[in-house]
Amino acid sequence: MERRATLVRQAANGDRAAFDELARSHRPWLLGLCFRLLRDREAAEDAVQEALTAAFTHIAQLREPDRFRAWLGRIALNTCRMYVRRMASLPTQEPIAESALASEADGERSLAEVNGALARIDHATRNILLLFYDEGLSHAELAEMLSLSASAVKSRLHRARERLRKEMLKMMTPEQRARLGVTQDESWALHTILLVEPDRSLAASICESLTTAGYEVVTLPSGEAALEAATARRGQMLILDKHCGEPHWIEVLTLLKTQAWARENLPVAALVDPDNERDVFLAWGAGAVICLSRPPAGDELVGLVKRLERLWPEELRPEPWPDE
Repeated sequence: MERRATLVRQAANGDRAAFDELARSHRPWLLGLCFRLLRDREAAEDAVQEALTAAFTHIAQLREPDRFRAWLGRIALNTCRMYVRRMASLPTQEPIAESALASEADGERSLAEVNGALARIDHATRNILLLFYDEGLSHAELAEMLSLSASAVKSRLHRARERLRKEMLKMMTPEQRARLGVTQDESWALHTILLVEPDRSLAASICESLTTAGYEVVTLPSGEAALEAATARRGQMLILDKHCGEPHWIEVLTLLKTQAWARENLPVAALVDPDNERDVFLAWGAGAVICLSRPPAGDELVGLVKRLERLWPEELRPEPWPDE
């Protein structure tokens, strides 16, 4: 560490020989890192060279020499991200994520299955798992490399493990799941919609539109009743009118966001006054995932609900809070 810090200071002062020594000692680690992220030896070697060139160009900006490894890793990670974006823009290029490892050897089958599951999840999720498990980076090192807080790293790792676990479950036969004592997770599905709408005619119109589309609608008298339903884990969605009475609709949204189950399983659509930008801003900030102008058009409402049903399980559902 002391020798590396000395070399970093010398390189920052323009000593090319000092930087070359740093490059030689870190190249194997960088190559392994880039290969795990890109899954292509030639691309990884190019990324390493590009990262080292960028590091030499900007090393004078590194204020803390003892953080050189994390700083260099962050440059390599950004280089790999740029490479993936460039490849994704080429229509004839096969996505890197599809290059799952495979093996006919029984002893390597489980590794191939893990890599197959990793290949089907998004790059950001796969990369944080590889950096943590393959590279053995600590939460603190990941936080520095990814420019995140330690709590954000823990949260992302939690979500990444869940994504990988679900992909692994999809690959298992019923016999394998039974032998391991696990069951296939039931996918989130929108069946029952909770509705808090004090205007009876508007409530009737909303119920008719959603019922015709095949959903069950349960009308609730107040925001307090909605909080009680969330505590009892009822419903798969809540439509909340801003005129819900006491407690205030923003308070209801905020309290729902503090309940772990409700936050991840009960998306909220807020009914707000037309063209009221303040209401929309408050609704998004308090946790609503859809804002609807009241009264909502029936076709528009059903279309948004169906879009939510399609996107909520993977794209719109928020990450767990770090302490949960």
